Amino acid sequence: MIHMAAGRWAGFGIAGNFAGHLAQAGEVKDFASLKNGGEGPKGMFPFHLSIDGHFLSVDPISSSDLFLPEGAHVQCEPEVALACELHYGSGKAVKIRPLAFAAFDDASIRREGAPKISLKKNWGLGSKGLSSRWIKLSNGLDSGSELDTWRIASFLGRDEVWHAYGIDSPVAEYTLYGPALTAWIEEKLTSQADEGPLEDLSSLLSVAGRPRHAVITIGATRYTALGETTYLQPGDSFAVAVYDPQVVDPVQLPELCSKGASVDGLSLLVRKARRI
Repeated sequence: MIHMAAGRWAGFGIAGNFAGHLAQAGEVKDFASLKNGGEGPKGMFPFHLSIDGHFLSVDPISSSDLFLPEGAHVQCEPEVALACELHYGSGKAVKIRPLAFAAFDDASIRREGAPKISLKKNWGLGSKGLSSRWIKLSNGLDSGSELDTWRIASFLGRDEVWHAYGIDSPVAEYTLYGPALTAWIEEKLTSQADEGPLEDLSSLLSVAGRPRHAVITIGATRYTALGETTYLQPGDSFAVAVYDPQVVDPVQLPELCSKGASVDGLSLLVRKARRI
């Protein structure tokens, strides 16, 4: 699906694609200086690029471990990840072809005043969580996509009890979704400028050798009251479940998280928080 082991892939996330998340994360002010802020997603950020000597060159993905830097406040962010092919046209033009989706945790260090979003995203191996279970997309995010009816939920495992961390939400409730999201991603990869907390993505892709594959995460959902106020501690577990409600009963999700069980209709990520 995507050649993760080769290392020649790009990782990008989207900031502000689920109404209310940025306010809960205390990051609204980070985007106040953008000329065309408006409603909806604010832009994209890199979390992995194969650029020699760059901190983003470290592969941050783990399907089992969440490494916590000493003294840092780490908050998890439940998301849907897309495995994509990247196709380059004339000039800076970039097109994407979504191939599959999976559960993702865009864990972030809450660091007020960080000049770029990427500085809060990749602090080494175990910064990011990605399920090993990809679900195929036969026609990307076109109308009638397999993903249209799925939902995303997340849980904090602490003291052997699983607590809802993010609000269980339909994937289709992302502010931008479907063909509109695909077109917006292509526009940002082609022309996003270095402005405020955002970076010139076209230039970064060029320096990275124009990778042919990418993991693109489409935004964090809203938190529950617990998720909004709780940082991860060593010994905690964190789970993201992207599931088909026609196949998986949401009541079963905490038990499935506890077992780390893989079943039909579910892409599950469960990570254990450990101190670096």
